[in-house]
Amino acid sequence: NEEGIISTKTKLDYESQNSYTLNISLSEGNTTDYATVFIKVTDVNDNSPVFGLINTTITMLENVPAGTIITSVSATDVDEGFNGLVVYTLKGGDGKMDINTSGSILLEKELDREKQGIYNLTVIASDQGQPVLSTVLNLTVIVDDVNDNPPVFSSSRYEVGVPEDEVPGRVLLTVSATDLDAGVNALVKYRIVSQQPPTSLTVFLVDLTTGQLSLNQQLDYETVKQFEVKVEASDGGEPSLSTTTRVVVHVLDVNDNPPEFNQAAYDIFVFENLQKGSPIYTFSVTDKDEVGTKFNLIHFAIPEGDYTPGTPVRNGTLLANGYVDRETKEKYELLVVASDNGVPQRQVKKNPYIFICRFLLFTNSNICAFSESCFSPVTHQNFTYISVQVLDVNDNPPRFTKAQYSASVRVATAEEGVSVISVSATDFDIGNNAVISYSLSNHSDDFYINNHTGDIILSSNLDYITADTIVTLTVIATDHGIPQLTSNGKVTVRVNDVNDNPPVFSALNPTKLSAPENAANLDLGLFSATDLDIGVNALITYSLQDDFDGMFRVNSSTGKLMTTKSLDREMVDSYELKIIATDSGKPSQYASLVVSITVEDENDNPPVFPQKLYSVTVKENEPPHMILSAAATDEDTGYNAIIHYTVTGETSLFHVGELSGNITVLQPLDYESRSQYTFILKAFNPGELYMQDTANITDMDLFLLVNVEDINEEGPIFDKPSY
Repeated sequence: NEEGIISTKTKLDYESQNSYTLNISLSEGNTTDYATVFIKVTDVNDNSPVFGLINTTITMLENVPAGTIITSVSATDVDEGFNGLVVYTLKGGDGKMDINTSGSILLEKELDREKQGIYNLTVIASDQGQPVLSTVLNLTVIVDDVNDNPPVFSSSRYEVGVPEDEVPGRVLLTVSATDLDAGVNALVKYRIVSQQPPTSLTVFLVDLTTGQLSLNQQLDYETVKQFEVKVEASDGGEPSLSTTTRVVVHVLDVNDNPPEFNQAAYDIFVFENLQKGSPIYTFSVTDKDEVGTKFNLIHFAIPEGDYTPGTPVRNGTLLANGYVDRETKEKYELLVVASDNGVPQRQVKKNPYIFICRFLLFTNSNICAFSESCFSPVTHQNFTYISVQVLDVNDNPPRFTKAQYSASVRVATAEEGVSVISVSATDFDIGNNAVISYSLSNHSDDFYINNHTGDIILSSNLDYITADTIVTLTVIATDHGIPQLTSNGKVTVRVNDVNDNPPVFSALNPTKLSAPENAANLDLGLFSATDLDIGVNALITYSLQDDFDGMFRVNSSTGKLMTTKSLDREMVDSYELKIIATDSGKPSQYASLVVSITVEDENDNPPVFPQKLYSVTVKENEPPHMILSAAATDEDTGYNAIIHYTVTGETSLFHVGELSGNITVLQPLDYESRSQYTFILKAFNPGELYMQDTANITDMDLFLLVNVEDINEEGPIFDKPSY
């Protein structure tokens, strides 16, 4: 400007032009001077680094060694100096990659595609200006597969069992291998490498792609019992990797031989009382199939009936399946079927008379398990008949037909040699074990027993017995087995005498009693009698000859005497009862006991005056004297009948005798003073004031009216001395 100040017209840009040269002229009109001005533009950090063109997706093999440059990036910054100095940093890569100062990305550690196949990287280019400016570049590293993993089988050893009659072409099992690589490197193919033992013809085939092992030739268990086939799995990589596994093929025997009994029929004898699990018989049965296989494992079946004495168990031994009792069943006819465990299965047809039920045997156990099915799935079987005869053991003692025997004998008709009663016992055993003899446990002078028939017979006429007697005999029944078994029976013989003894009351029974009145159901005591006879002849019944209209009763069984009503001494003060004891003989006999009962008085009656109102006239001026004797009566007796008297009211001029009831005037009466007196006379029992008769209180009171009779002892008198 005119002042010589140089200024910018627009914003300067170092990157476009970093210096300027100005020619300046100065003139005053006539003279001109020239000068040159050099202007240098100073750089400012106003540009970020810029990456050059690059492919952001990088592919590399997983087996690239560490230190290999994966790719290089380059960034430029148009600024000058530190503002244009570019520094690189790398994010991502999981520590397997890094970047150097020149922008080269290096592999720090070996890669493994099977663990990680893709890495996402972030490259940051930063300048050194203030403030720092930076640019980001995102890269994707894809790891390509290398055939570095062989196929791996799911098992290092496979086993399969194949029946020898399996048809060729049948798939036996499938082997399976997997490869961790990808693409053709993971494409697995199968082939058979070797077979032990070797054969002229190919016995087994394996599918190239599926690994299915199939049968190519018919097997023969008797020729080869086991094959070992080595199968290889290889991948499609270059070079190809492979691995092998073993397949063990067990040839299984097929059942082609039936079991055989060593006898067509068996007769077996066994004593009874075998405990459960006891051996009865061991069958000898063989099977030509291989020992130890299921085809040589013999199964037995026996008929199902009401009861079977045993079940076949391991090794063909028939065991007692329960308690064997000849008395329950003495013979068993059995059909025993031996069958192997062959297949295919077929059913034994159902016989209308015999059901074949299967019992399974376990070779390593003593357990015998019963199948509920009544059909036996077998291929080969054989059978035999057995007869099991159960022999008797003397295991049952004789048993009397009755728990207790009883008989009666009348002395009057008893005769020596006459049978009184016959006892009988049975024995469930047979033969000598069931032959029974009878005897008495203790000697009797009156009876003996026939040891064959069990008849009990009189050995005397019993004429010495004078009273009813009960004889108890113990009879022993003994069988003839070894050892002998016995049982006891009880026999009661009642020897009946005639009813020749009357009842007798005990001398201890009281004959005089006293009983209080006004009490119901009084227990007056037990009046018992005894009878020397026995049985019904000694059975006593008690009664009263006169019960006084039901006032008394006696218990007919015990002789207990009681009142049924309250006694009243004022009505009846004593009773005389006759208690009769009668036995039950025919004819009956009796005894009697007279009991006198005195009724004890209770103070249950008050004194009573003969009338309720007395009127007495007493002349005035008479000296003291008795004016009335008012005696009361009491229906009680003794102390309860003692009467005392007292008066209430105007008693100052009168007196009553405490015991006599006599009423006395104590001083002359004066008609002119009072012409009439009234008071109440009371009669009562001493000590019980409620037992009293009082005047003016109840209907039983005595009311006494004393009238004073006037006497002419006064002349006329004027009411005034003068008028």
